Amino acid sequence: MSQSLLYHAFGIRKGYEYVRTVYGDGCISFVLVARQELLVCPRCHSAEVSRKGRRFRQLQTVPIGFKRVWLVTEVPLCKCLACGQSFEVAPLLPQRMFLTRIGSKPLSRVCGGG
Repeated sequence: MSQSLLYHAFGIRKGYEYVRTVYGDGCISFVLVARQELLVCPRCHSAEVSRKGRRFRQLQTVPIGFKRVWLVTEVPLCKCLACGQSFEVAPLLPQRMFLTRIGSKPLSRVCGGG
């Protein structure tokens, strides 16, 4: 359910995997970790990397009702096994979503209600 919500509501498509949801202090936090496919050396473009630690970054996104929503994304610290380069994989920001005019269609038809 939450992976689908992240995709449809916030544009999180690939590269991150949903771990858990944390509720508290009037906000909702979705915790995400980087998938192995994101770990590519920026110098030699090798996928042969090892994780050497991590930190987390909080990105605020649009609210759900009156609750603030945060995406808590992992920022892996990596080392390339091919060239020895150390690097971080920064979280990808969701792609810009373009809005189209709905016109005079009822909302239930726009959202797939028939």
